[in-house]
Amino acid sequence: MNTVLIIFTYRPRCTVLNIPIFYHFSILFCTGFVHKYYHMNVFTQLNKPSDLEDSDIWLPCLVTETVDHFSAWKQPLIVTHRAALDHYQHDLKPLLNQHVHCIGPKTYDQIVDMGFTNVHLHGFYADDIKMNQAPITPCTWLHGDRYRKDFSKFTGVTAIQTYKTSLQESSLDTVTRMITANELEHLWVYSDMVVQALESNKKLDRSKVKLFHTESCKPDNNWKMVKDFYPGQEEKPKAPL
Repeated sequence: MNTVLIIFTYRPRCTVLNIPIFYHFSILFCTGFVHKYYHMNVFTQLNKPSDLEDSDIWLPCLVTETVDHFSAWKQPLIVTHRAALDHYQHDLKPLLNQHVHCIGPKTYDQIVDMGFTNVHLHGFYADDIKMNQAPITPCTWLHGDRYRKDFSKFTGVTAIQTYKTSLQESSLDTVTRMITANELEHLWVYSDMVVQALESNKKLDRSKVKLFHTESCKPDNNWKMVKDFYPGQEEKPKAPL
C-alpha cells in the first residue's frame, strides 16, 4: 500500500480574540495518523514590535505610569530602559549633549533617535555598566520602580525614579483565556511580574505552552518548554512541516 502524506494549513477564528489563528495539519494516509499544530506567537512587551507577522499577536501585559520627580542636573546619565526617558516630565533638551550610559543595542538606537549625541553602549545587562572602570560619576540614574541593579548605592550617583510599572490586567486575562482554550503555543514574556502572575493561577494548565522569557524571569517547570532570550533578538520558531 502506498503511503501518502498531506500537509495543509487553514485559518479558523481564535475564540478569544476573534482573529485568524494558524493551524497546520499533517495527515498520513494508510495509518490514519493525524497531527495538528497551532502556531501562534503572543508577545507581551510594553512597546509594539515592528516585525509582527500574520501569526503574531501583541498583548502588552504591563503598563507604565509617570511618577512626579525633579529634573536632572546637567551631568552624565545612566539609562537601562527607554521608559525612564519616555516618562521624564521635564524638558530633555538641556540633557541631549550629556553622556548617556545604556545597555542593549535596541535601547541605544532608541536613545539616539531621541536626539542624544553622546550615547555609550556598555553591553546587554545592567551589570555590564562597570562603575569602577570608567569615569561615569557624578551622574544621574533615571529608572523605574523595578530594576536588576541599584546604581544609587554607588558614590556620586543621583537616582531619579520617573515611572512605575504595573500589570495590564485586561491583556493578562486575554492570555489566560487563550491558554485555557488551547489557542496559544508560543508565549514571549519580558518581565517576571507577568510570569509570576500567570503562575499564581493554580488552575491554569500551561503544559501545552512554550514560554520564551528574558533573563529576569524565573519560571517554574509547568510549561511545555522554557527558553530564555535577549529583547530585540527574538528567534521565532518556524511552523512545522
